[in-house]
Amino acid sequence: MSATSILLALSLFSCKDDGGDLGVPLDTDTGSATSIDADGDGFSAEEDCNDNDPGIYPGAVEICDGNDNNCNDEIDESVTTTYYQDSDNDGFGDDSVNLQACEKPSGYVPVGGDCDDGEASANPGTAEICDYIDNNCDGDIDEGTTSTYYADADLDGFGDAAASLDECRQPKGYVTNDQDCDDTNAYAWPGNAESCDEADNDCDTFVDEGVTTTFYADLDADNYGDDALSSEACAQPTGYAEVGGDCDDSEPLANPSETEVCDTIDNNCNGVVDEDTADDALTWYADSDADTYGDVSTTTQACTQPSGYVSDATDCDDTDSDEYPGADEYCDGDDDDCDSIVDEDSAVDASTWYSDIDEDGYGDLASTDVECYQPSGYVSDSTDCDDLDSSSYPGGTEVCDSADNDCNSLVDDDPIDGETYYADSDSDGFGDPSSTVSACSTPSGYTDNTYDCDDADALEPMVVDSTLGSATGDGSSTSPFDLIQDGIDNATECVIVYGGTYYEAIDFSGRDLTVTGVEGSDRTRVDASGTGSPVATFASGESSASELSGMTLTNGEGYYYTYTETRSCSSVTTCTDTYYTYWGGGIYVENSDPTLYDLIITRNDLEDYDVIDGATEEATGDTYTFSYGGGIAFIGSNSTVYDLEIDSNDAMEGGGLYVDSTSAITIDSSFILDNTGLDGAGVELDGGQMTETNVVNANNVATEDGGAAIVLSGTLATENVTYSENDAGTYGSSIYFQGSSTGTMSSSIVYADSSVAALYFDGSSSFSGSYNNVYNTTGSGYSGITDPTGSSGNISYDALFTNASADDWTLLSTSPSVDAGDPSNSDSDGSTTDQGAFGGPTSDWND
Repeated sequence: MSATSILLALSLFSCKDDGGDLGVPLDTDTGSATSIDADGDGFSAEEDCNDNDPGIYPGAVEICDGNDNNCNDEIDESVTTTYYQDSDNDGFGDDSVNLQACEKPSGYVPVGGDCDDGEASANPGTAEICDYIDNNCDGDIDEGTTSTYYADADLDGFGDAAASLDECRQPKGYVTNDQDCDDTNAYAWPGNAESCDEADNDCDTFVDEGVTTTFYADLDADNYGDDALSSEACAQPTGYAEVGGDCDDSEPLANPSETEVCDTIDNNCNGVVDEDTADDALTWYADSDADTYGDVSTTTQACTQPSGYVSDATDCDDTDSDEYPGADEYCDGDDDDCDSIVDEDSAVDASTWYSDIDEDGYGDLASTDVECYQPSGYVSDSTDCDDLDSSSYPGGTEVCDSADNDCNSLVDDDPIDGETYYADSDSDGFGDPSSTVSACSTPSGYTDNTYDCDDADALEPMVVDSTLGSATGDGSSTSPFDLIQDGIDNATECVIVYGGTYYEAIDFSGRDLTVTGVEGSDRTRVDASGTGSPVATFASGESSASELSGMTLTNGEGYYYTYTETRSCSSVTTCTDTYYTYWGGGIYVENSDPTLYDLIITRNDLEDYDVIDGATEEATGDTYTFSYGGGIAFIGSNSTVYDLEIDSNDAMEGGGLYVDSTSAITIDSSFILDNTGLDGAGVELDGGQMTETNVVNANNVATEDGGAAIVLSGTLATENVTYSENDAGTYGSSIYFQGSSTGTMSSSIVYADSSVAALYFDGSSSFSGSYNNVYNTTGSGYSGITDPTGSSGNISYDALFTNASADDWTLLSTSPSVDAGDPSNSDSDGSTTDQGAFGGPTSDWND
């Protein structure tokens, strides 16, 4: 470093600048300033307020030493003690003279509160004494050390309570009691004897009591004084009387010796003015009903009219304010106007009554009588339209008698004994069942039948009549077809078929039509003999809107199907087996869901099962014949059927009814009777589902299994069903459950007279039954399953049918199955459901 640089550094070290510190050395290598901590307290000179004292620096603890230890520009803050001046040296200082110091100055103490710092006996620690000083500094002088003394000016030994002193010692002219009533009178003090001197000698607040006479002021000079103005004296004063009791000392006519009169003065001074006994009092009459008319029998005497009384005595009923002379007469059972006549015809509210000659309760407006009460032969109603005909009145029941029975100005309209007629808007002779009227004869625009399915289209329905129809007909009512199939082929919505026998087989051919035998199933017969077909076919996708009803279907030969299979055989290289199958003699349903009801399906016999052995009769192979569903065959169907009689049909499988594995059929309110077959004479359920409600299955006979039904891996659900005297050659005289089939049965009757068990369960079939009656007279009720009799409400008794041999399966009143069904259900009469086909909510289905 040059000499010039050294001189410059020394110069800077010795200079003082407003923005820097004094004496800050520079780094000799870099020339920059460095910090100095002279007292070694960790703070530089520019930070420390006294860099010469290591006990002084920012953040140090302040101590009472007269220095700013923490460098906050305050000295001894919050560390000094307050001392008070103690001039009288009693240990307590004067609060108004104090100072802050680190140590106690001479003549000062750390405790204040002295109330007199010039009096050593006055401070908060001294007890109060009687010395006229506030010794304990509580603001009171001599408290608790004085006694009260009372002035005794008359020197009678009794003091004046109004003149007292609190002193430490008794002053002259004062006593300790305050009982004097007059401290100016030495003859007035408690206990002194009273004397007549107008002074209260005994201090009892009374003057001259017991030594004077009472006199009463008598201003009206009637010798009776005013009790309220009395004077006690030794002798009678002027203007006073010796006797009091005067009630009005300004009225000489009012004193106890006067007689009461009506003059608004209490003459006799009895406290009552003009009382009822006054000599000139008037007679008044009670007016209890406040109608201003009084009761002559209830009176009172008074100078003026009493409340509730009047001067009039002409009221005839003083308990009713509506009854008085001249009042309006009303029909109320009272003599309102007091004329001695009750409810006369002139009463303002008298009613008009109307003659009721025919006594139907309705009167003739033209024949009247005004009376308060209904006269004989009259009524209040005036709306009779014919008072000579008791069957004609408003709201009457209209009947066919050429009279306006209901008084609506129309004759024979909607009579209860009329016929029901149906609107024929399209004038085709057929009525709309949804638009009806009751009439005594056919009204214009109506007809007596319900055959129309579209009353806006005169071309519907198509009409079929076996007697009047022809092949050249147009399907109208005047030119009907003679074949049902012609009607089906030409109809858009519906076909009606009149009674007779039709020799044909019918096919709905995919058309959703309603085909109805209008005269009923017992009069309309479809015979398919020789057609080689079912009587009726639904195999083209018909829906539930396709309906067939009101017919007997018979002599159907079934839907015919044949196929072949080849196999190796010993006589020739290849043998060909041929299979012939027949389906649905009465009705064949395939992949369709028709609605079937009111049908008799009878005597449809399909080919019996047969095998022709080719080894003896046909060298090239064997021939097999099978048949399914003599009455009905359902293939891939979800149909609902009801009110059917499936009777005396035959097939190898399902003599009465066959249901395949892809179908779910519901059958209700029907009979399945006298059918035959190899298996399932009544019903064969081949893997599908079937629900039966209110169905009779009776007298069906299977050569092998399942007299009433056979269930092959399907589900059969029955409720309120009757099985009666069905039979089978091997298993299940009533029902045979095979494989994985499922059965549920509720509120049903199974009656058998067979050595074969009524219900037979094979394989893994399952069954649940409740509230059933299963009874077999000669064999068991169950086989292959634990007998559930006695549990779940099931019983086992003869059902006691009314007459099963005559096809009457209703129950005798003594039947154990009456009211024995599921208690959660009711019959139509409200009682617990009966078991069997005629129990349950639809128990009257066969009426």
